[in-house]
Amino acid sequence: MSASVRRPRWILALLFAGLLGAFAVGLWGSIVRPPAYEVRGEVVVRPAADLILVRHEAVAALGMQPMELMAVFGEPALLDAAGVRVGDRVRLAVRQRDDQLVLIGIEKQP
Repeated sequence: MSASVRRPRWILALLFAGLLGAFAVGLWGSIVRPPAYEVRGEVVVRPAADLILVRHEAVAALGMQPMELMAVFGEPALLDAAGVRVGDRVRLAVRQRDDQLVLIGIEKQP
């Protein structure tokens, strides 16, 4: 009889551990991140593999007026995949990290 009592407790403990793990995974994905901002502009130059300079429209969410040059850092693979060239109109999704703008998305505009 004691074996049958232990077995349900073991299953209950395993179920509890599984639910606790699922809850922890759910919390892990909900870490608060800084918001992404949309920037529209024109690529002026790409002086490095991970950097583009953009002449952009006003970005009210960042408190920026239209500017001649904005430095945006991004993964070289992301910039290469977009195939942007000097003079291309682009729409960027950026996040502010410390004093830099980091590229998280880019697409050419007509």
